[in-house]
Amino acid sequence: MQNRLDFLIKDNHCEKAIEDFKILTSVPYWLNQYSDLFDSVSIKPEGLPRITSSHFDGETFENILLFAHLYDLVNSLFE
Repeated sequence: MQNRLDFLIKDNHCEKAIEDFKILTSVPYWLNQYSDLFDSVSIKPEGLPRITSSHFDGETFENILLFAHLYDLVNSLFE
C-alpha cells in the first residue's frame, strides 16, 4: 500500500531525472537509467493504455506527471 511519503520520494526522484535530462550527454543512457523509475510511476493493466500514478488523496505530484510525460515522449522518439 502506498502512502504520501512514497509519492514525495518518487516526486523528488522525478525532479532529479528531469534536471539530469537538461544536462544529458546520452539519451539512451538516460532512458536506461530511469526506466525503473518510469515503471514505478506507471500503471499498465494488460490490454489497457498506461497511466501515470501521480495523485494521492487529492494531491497531485507535478514532477511525477512531468517526468512520465518526458520519459514517454523521449522513449517513443528513440524506439
